[in-house]
Amino acid sequence: MDTQIDIILQGGQFKKLLEEQSVELREKYDMKRAELEILYFLSKCGTHNTSTDIHHQLMMNRGHISQAVDSLCRRNYLIAIPDKNDRRYIHYEISDYAKDLVTEMTKRREAMNGMILKGVSEEELKVFREVLEKIRKNINELI
Repeated sequence: MDTQIDIILQGGQFKKLLEEQSVELREKYDMKRAELEILYFLSKCGTHNTSTDIHHQLMMNRGHISQAVDSLCRRNYLIAIPDKNDRRYIHYEISDYAKDLVTEMTKRREAMNGMILKGVSEEELKVFREVLEKIRKNINELI
């Protein structure tokens, strides 16, 4: 396989960039990387907002998810809501207290994405998304 494809699929460069871009927010709000990732995910995920959803989408360790979610709930960034049909599931929603942080994080992520996609046309982006979706489906079938 092409080395460049391996590098992109492993995500090391993106993770490093994301880490660098999040240092200021983590310090400002006294957050761990996992907590910020979970908050960002929950701000975008709609109704897919359980620990299982977080695990499947972010591929995070369940223990890290549990610790991060507990911390975010204790610090009033998240609200835990039991599922109406199945008590085994808890849904997590962003609290009003977390709205400023989420807004700031979203602006930073959008700015970073703009820098990453600089020079990429809409047509190229469309093809890229289609290819990524095929790769995602293939990976999901394998795991």
